[in-house]
Amino acid sequence: MLQLSIWCGGAILEMVILLRGFQGKLLPRFPIFYLYVFSVLFDSILIYPVYKWGTHQQYAIVYWTCQFLAILIGSLVVFEIYRVALRYYPGTSRMARNALLFVFALAIAKIFVYRSNGTLSWLRNAPAELERNLRVVQAFGILVIVGVLLIYAIPCGRNLKGILLGYGLFVGSSVFQLSLLSHFGDSFRATWTFLQPFSYLCFLVIWLYALWSPAPEPVHQPEPPPGDYSRLAADTHQELAKLRVGFRKAER
Repeated sequence: MLQLSIWCGGAILEMVILLRGFQGKLLPRFPIFYLYVFSVLFDSILIYPVYKWGTHQQYAIVYWTCQFLAILIGSLVVFEIYRVALRYYPGTSRMARNALLFVFALAIAKIFVYRSNGTLSWLRNAPAELERNLRVVQAFGILVIVGVLLIYAIPCGRNLKGILLGYGLFVGSSVFQLSLLSHFGDSFRATWTFLQPFSYLCFLVIWLYALWSPAPEPVHQPEPPPGDYSRLAADTHQELAKLRVGFRKAER
């Protein structure tokens, strides 16, 4: 009964988020995010009947197939956050894009080469471990974006902040829960079955609050032209030279 209530609550929240996004004309601003919410809603509608009336093997196949598709779309959500947040900063956008691609390529290479020792037989034996590793890749991507936004003091609107906060907490929670599942195995599986959808319910509430209505975009300062970067680098070099001279005098 509790599991059914959580499932119904999640489906209702997802439908409300989609409805408010349509009414507030937020779908064109965040198309990948709303595609992700729709895909999770569709997966929930597909998975629950199989869980209720299908066999354990059928449920496992349907669940993990839908889960990996959701992870793929969720990874695109990370790139959408970066695209929306940095669209007024082409230079910073280039740097963040390269950093994101590097992190994703490095982590995925580690998953499929180093972790599997050159074989892919473990994919069918440990889907939870694979999901955890893919979530770690997403977590790295989110940390890169958050770091860029903080370092360069790039303003974000309420809608984008809500998407970033909710998805960041969701990814972090998933990594933590899947690590416990990988460590404790079947003894933790029953708890995880309830903990995962309940925690996702909380993240849906964050998204619903942040995306209830469209928020005005913050005022963005124009990014300095490339010449300003050169001038800034030259000025910084001069200041460092002065500091080195000062330190030498102090040593004497």
